Amino acid sequence: MLRINFTTHVLGPLAALRQRQEKITQTLRARDSSVAEAILSREVKVGDQMRIALNNRILGIAKLSLFDRVSWTKLDIDDAHRGGFDSLQDLGRALKRAGYRFRSLDGSTFYRIQFQWRAAQPALLSEVK
Repeated sequence: MLRINFTTHVLGPLAALRQRQEKITQTLRARDSSVAEAILSREVKVGDQMRIALNNRILGIAKLSLFDRVSWTKLDIDDAHRGGFDSLQDLGRALKRAGYRFRSLDGSTFYRIQFQWRAAQPALLSEVK
């Protein structure tokens, strides 16, 4: 099962809190990220489940709902909000921390990955033992 890793360093403390609360439903990744490569190679497809982790700790399971290519200029406030940010500027600062600090965001293309958190399932009696 594919694992999408997030870090507090990149997200920042507020977005990391939102991630722990399962409020983040989108991430932007570079073409050479393991997540984008797994989807582009069709190893993972829309509808498949993924593990969501923060600082190498699994938070839960989510279903891949959208994968597309998008330029910085096409992103809007809804993209920022789905990523856990209050503004596009906050999203931009996170991308700079993620490795885009030496590149202009205006010329950058990302892979937009949207997901839906799986509702918590009650434990089966056999799992409680």
